[in-house]
Amino acid sequence: MILFTLSIVMERSTPSTSQAVVQAYVVPMASEVGGRIVEIAVVDNARVQTGQTLFRIDPGPYQIAVAEAEARLEQIGQTLGASTAGVEAAQAQVVEARANRDNVREQAQRVMQLVERGVYARARYDQSKAALDAAEAGLTGAEANLERARQELGPAGADNPQLKEALAALEQARLNLVRTTVMAPSDGVIANLQLAVGQVVSVAQPALTFIDAGTVWVSADFKENSLEHVQANDTAALVFDTLPGRVFSARVESVGWGVAQDTDTGSSGLPTIRNDSGWVREAQRFPVRLILDGGARPAGPRYGSQVNVVIYTGDNPVLNALGTFWIRLISVLTYVN
Repeated sequence: MILFTLSIVMERSTPSTSQAVVQAYVVPMASEVGGRIVEIAVVDNARVQTGQTLFRIDPGPYQIAVAEAEARLEQIGQTLGASTAGVEAAQAQVVEARANRDNVREQAQRVMQLVERGVYARARYDQSKAALDAAEAGLTGAEANLERARQELGPAGADNPQLKEALAALEQARLNLVRTTVMAPSDGVIANLQLAVGQVVSVAQPALTFIDAGTVWVSADFKENSLEHVQANDTAALVFDTLPGRVFSARVESVGWGVAQDTDTGSSGLPTIRNDSGWVREAQRFPVRLILDGGARPAGPRYGSQVNVVIYTGDNPVLNALGTFWIRLISVLTYVN
């Protein structure tokens, strides 16, 4: 009876679990461009460093795309130069048409004065008036041509839409060329390598699995009736199955607020907890995320390695001592597991 009562109290103050595993970010690595694999720079289960090349896609088609984009940009530049010349020519035509119109108008005015004096016949004025109308029409046409040339040229400099489009196309082509080399996003390990030279991969097609070794934590599943006093920053002790006889200190980073239900089809994105079944219903378990003190990960534990965990929820000298005894006993028993 005393042991039963003590176990209940310890489950509240120094909860423990053997349902804990090492976790890390697992990233399916895929290329952002498609093509034929020409080089594989890693092997399965290899450790890699940030920026290390993983594999390369044939850059040939993307080099051609860059050359085409550069030629297009050069063509746009030449076209803009021609359009500028067109504007200048249209402006010259407007100046010429305006000067001609002004000259014809002055002549028409003089002819009118002479007609009023009776020097010229009325028919002479009609001829001058027709010439003035033609000059006005010529000026209107020249101004229309100038406006059309300006519209074709667009805004000046870098604001020109044709130029901006050509620059954006070149930038995209160069970016795609860079993306033919797929590199490690951080320090980590390669897993599930499924590539061969000559293989054709599509955009976003997973080619290998990358395990990020830079961010590692322990996910421990605790019974919900053990989480009453567990809070962030509580201290904890860990024993890795791969490192028997050693106890590591850690702290609680967060406590999970939800788990997937039996009716979930995976759409919720919540963690799925494995519960052992028996004739008595198991208490629901929730994940507790723990990180090692100092952030240093010991060499040995891999992604998915099993861990035993004890959490100290407060200043309880006796219970904490019992928890410490228990986790050290587990560390010794791990030798024979």
